[in-house]
Amino acid sequence: MYSYLVTAIVMLSRVSGALRFVFAVGIFVLPPAFLTAQTLGAEVQTAHENALRYTDLRTAKRAGWRPFGGEAPLMGRHYEHPDNPDYTTGDKLDWTKPSNLAYSTINGREQLVALAWVVRISPGDPMPSGFSGRRDIWHVHDTNKIVNALQETRPVIGSLAKWWQRSELQHKDGRTQLAMVHLWLIPNPKGRFASHNPALTYRDHGLPLDWADTDMEAARGLAMAEPKGCDDLLDAEMWLGGVSWATQSRLKRSCRSLARQVEDALGGSEREVKGIARAAYRRMEDLQLILLSDAERRRIATLVEDGPGVCR
Repeated sequence: MYSYLVTAIVMLSRVSGALRFVFAVGIFVLPPAFLTAQTLGAEVQTAHENALRYTDLRTAKRAGWRPFGGEAPLMGRHYEHPDNPDYTTGDKLDWTKPSNLAYSTINGREQLVALAWVVRISPGDPMPSGFSGRRDIWHVHDTNKIVNALQETRPVIGSLAKWWQRSELQHKDGRTQLAMVHLWLIPNPKGRFASHNPALTYRDHGLPLDWADTDMEAARGLAMAEPKGCDDLLDAEMWLGGVSWATQSRLKRSCRSLARQVEDALGGSEREVKGIARAAYRRMEDLQLILLSDAERRRIATLVEDGPGVCR
């Protein structure tokens, strides 16, 4: 009996040693994708936890965050801080120090929905090395294009913008493009790093969230039917484009008429709601093609990021 017991103990010790060896080796041979996912998860968690202190917009404002620009459809309104890091090409991003906080009006209340990091780059530079892996989607805003568009239609404002650009960007280090990545704090059917979130408008209308998908035309049509939807859709673009007051008024009237059609359809089925919303947005796109000149559309295009998002 004793010999059997000794034999069993020896065998168990050998098995245990083998398991320890396999486990130790496994640490060094884990697939890179697994390790990357672990690192990405930690980065996202750090950013989320840090953002919790700004859930209440009043707290963010007291801390010094200030809005710039209006509320963009499916994106929200961005806030910046004077002490934000000035990230430039090659910098390692600090996940506790985003460049922007994004708040979106949902059910009449501004809610924190996303964070953003902005990196100043030079034309031709590669996209920044942001979050671990290759899932983060960067887009670029070219300040040269925007300032040039301003100078065409608003010489005084354009000259001031050019002076700022030269003193703060060109003469500083020549980096005149703004590479930007979002991190959504709420579910986004297009992914946590997408530039827009179609689910925002479904939340605002009280529609089932499982209706929200990657159909951006339907989402933009629904966004038109929000309380200030047509203003958010058109104001900034028409101003930069130098569009005449008469044309702006005509587009606004058409937008509000189409928005009412979307509102009237909100009690219908998913297919009905999305179909009418999609058709409304397409009609607005067609109207702009008809009513705006090539020069106006070219200037408006400078507000849009380069491509739908450039994945590094």
